[in-house]
Order: sequence, then C-alpha cells, then structure tokens
Amino acid sequence: MSKPLRILAALLACLALTTSPALAATPAKASADFAEKLFSPVDGVLGFEETADGIKVTGAFEKGFASAKPADYQLLILDGAETVVDFTKDFQKVAEIAPPKVDQFTFTTATKKKINDIRNEDAVVRQLVDVAAGIKVLAEIGRARVQKA
Repeated sequence: MSKPLRILAALLACLALTTSPALAATPAKASADFAEKLFSPVDGVLGFEETADGIKVTGAFEKGFASAKPADYQLLILDGAETVVDFTKDFQKVAEIAPPKVDQFTFTTATKKKINDIRNEDAVVRQLVDVAAGIKVLAEIGRARVQKA
C-alpha cells in the first residue's frame, strides 16, 4: 500500500473511532444538596447536566418555600458575591410551588458556562420577603455547594 493510502486509511480509522457512539463522552454532571439548617430553611436537591444548549437543571425542594409565587424567588450560582450563572428566569417559568414544597422540575438555561465553571461554587436560593409595610428585600433561604455528581 502506498504511503498516501496508508495515511488515508489511518485517518479514516481515527474518524470511525472518534465518532463511535460507544466512545462518546458522557455529559458532565454535578449536584447541589440543600439541607435545612438555622436561617436556611430550604431542603432539596438540584442536578446539573451539561448539554449542547447550556446547562440542564433538574430538582425538587421538600421545604423552605413560603410563597406560592415563582416570581418571588431567585436561583443562582455564586462565586463569593459574583453571579456565575443566573437560573432565575427559567426556574420561575417551570416552578410549581405548593408551600413549603416545589414539585419536581426540569429546565435548560442557555449559557456558555460549563459544569466545570459551576463546580465548587454555591447554588443559592433567594426569596423576596416583606420586612415592613411596602418594603421588600431579597433574603437568602438556601445555599449548597455544587459538587461532581
């Protein structure tokens, strides 16, 4: 076999191996496990999966949600005080809240961020609460570290 044909055969073999479904990489995953504690009433689990469209989030909460209005909540990934990914709008669209619970939900947030960008950061739930007549503030009601699943 001539040298160009050997090179072509080797390239085709590499192409076949790299496009094989059996060798396809599994999507990167992570999770955040919220545990109820003092001043942090949220109890539940979030799962994160990297997709071609962004980050897919699945989860449910057993406790901690006092308001039935999804618009009263934020769901964020924070690095200290800096927002890494804001899942709020997509969460608000799908959240079915029957206080104190949030039923199982799934959504995908379009983002260029990857699972590695959110691992070891904090998943945070905030709620808009009344502190006085007509005065509302965002209060953190849950925080959990995002870890490899």
